[in-house]
Amino acid sequence: MVALRKYQQYKEVALSAGIKILDIYRGRDGEVVRFLFRGRVYVVNIKGFRGNMKPEEFVELLKKAV
Repeated sequence: MVALRKYQQYKEVALSAGIKILDIYRGRDGEVVRFLFRGRVYVVNIKGFRGNMKPEEFVELLKKAV
């Protein structure tokens, strides 16, 4: 349960920026994030993991991919 609450803040910061996170798949050396932004679905490969960055940095990575 603690892990779910930890990652909840990433979801909340993304929502405040207009990004709805649909799925996150964790790989060996990064994550694949599928999200909805302005009516379109995007898939982004992130090197590294959310837990190693601040929520704001995570959202910036998603925005740069758009």
